Amino acid sequence: MKKILSFLLVASFSCPLFSQVSGGGEEERPMEVSTSYSMVYDRDLPVLLDLPNVFQPQGEQSASCRKDWHVGVDVTTFFRDAEFFLPYTKGYTATGFFLNPYVRRSIGSNAQVTMGVHLAGVAGYEGIRKWQPLVRLEYEPHRNWRLVMGSLYGTLSHGLLEPMFDRERYIYDHQEEGIQVLGNLSFGPCRLKTDTWIHWEELLEPWQPTQERFTLGSNNDIRLLALPLGEGNGELNIRVPLSFLGCHRGGQFTALDTCIQTLFNENIGLRLSWTEQGHDMLDIDVPFFFYQDMSPTKLMAYPNGWGIWPQVSLNEVLPQWKRSSRWRGAWRLQLQAGYWYGHQFIAPRGSYLFQSISWHNPDFATPEREMLTAKIALANAYNKLTMGLDAEFYYDLREKGLDMAVGLYMRYCL
Repeated sequence: MKKILSFLLVASFSCPLFSQVSGGGEEERPMEVSTSYSMVYDRDLPVLLDLPNVFQPQGEQSASCRKDWHVGVDVTTFFRDAEFFLPYTKGYTATGFFLNPYVRRSIGSNAQVTMGVHLAGVAGYEGIRKWQPLVRLEYEPHRNWRLVMGSLYGTLSHGLLEPMFDRERYIYDHQEEGIQVLGNLSFGPCRLKTDTWIHWEELLEPWQPTQERFTLGSNNDIRLLALPLGEGNGELNIRVPLSFLGCHRGGQFTALDTCIQTLFNENIGLRLSWTEQGHDMLDIDVPFFFYQDMSPTKLMAYPNGWGIWPQVSLNEVLPQWKRSSRWRGAWRLQLQAGYWYGHQFIAPRGSYLFQSISWHNPDFATPEREMLTAKIALANAYNKLTMGLDAEFYYDLREKGLDMAVGLYMRYCL
C-alpha cells in the first residue's frame, strides 16, 4: 500500500490525464511468428477479471518449442454459476471442458500452419457436445504485422470490454473463423497494438431459408506517453483504447423475405496506469461506448445510444504466498469497482447486463440504466498450468436488485 500511495503522489504532479495501458513497461521487441497468442493482450501471469487471460492462448513459447514440428494440447476446464434475476438476461450453471489437440509446422522463419480439432464437453450432456476442425495459417510479411486466416485468436483474446463483447461467449461460442490482422507499431514514445478481424458466423447458400451473418471488429491500444516515476517506482502510462464492432445479417440469394440488419458499437476512452516490471498495478479507466442501428428498416427498440463505465482496478502480487511452502506457483489478486450509466445502449455481441433491452423478453425496454459493478479475482500460474477463481457483482440502482456470478477455471498448455 505504501507503493500505491507514493504512486498517487507522484502521479498527481506528473500528469493530469487519465488514460489506458496494458503492460506498458515491457521492452520493445519484434513479433515472433511461432507464438500462439494474440499479442495485443500479452500477459505472463493470467488475471481473471479479463475473464481469464487464463482462457487466452499461452504466451511466447520457449526456445525448445520453436522448431519445425510441434505436437501440443490445450485443455481448459471451467465451472460457471451465473445468478441473474433482473429482467435483462437469464442465469445458468455450467461445468465442462475444451480440448484442443494440434500439430504445428513452421514454414521458414516467418510463417506457420496449425492443424487440430476443437472438442467441447458439458456436464449433463452425454458425449462431445461440439467438435470443430482447427486450421490456422499465419504469415508475417513484415516484422510488425501478422496475417491469420482460418481459426482465429478470438473471443476473449480480442480484449474487448463487457458492454461490447459478452465474456460468456467464450463458453457458448468459443471458436471464430475468418481473417485476422495483428499489428505492433512504435513511434518514439507512442505505441500501437492492434487486432482487426472478420468472423464469418453463417454461410448463405443460394435460395436457402437463411441469412449470412458476420462480425467485423477492431481493437486498438494506443500508448501516448510513458513517464518513469523514479527508481523502483515503475512508470505512469497514458493510453487511449479505440474499438469497433459491426454485426451484419442479410444477403442477396436468400429465400427469406426478411430485413437486412446492421448494428455498430464503438468504444473510446482514457486509461491511467501504474506499471511495475511490465504489470499493471493500478488502473483508472474512463471508457465511453456508442451504438447505432444502420439497418435500412430499423427493428431495434432504439436507433442509437451510448454508455460510460468508469472503473478503478487494483492488481497485487502476493509475495507472501509465493514464499510460503504451503502455496504453489505465483499468485495475483485483482480488485475492480465501477459505475455504469447507459442511455438506450444496445450491443448485439455485448453482455445484456449493460443493455437497455432484454435477451429473453422482446417487449421489454428501458432507456436509462444505472449500475454499480464490483469484481474480485485470484489467479495462479504453476509451470504450464494456470488456475483462476473470480466473483462478479452487478447492482442495478433503478431496479434495486443484484446479479452475480462466480467461476473456477483451470488451463494446461503443452
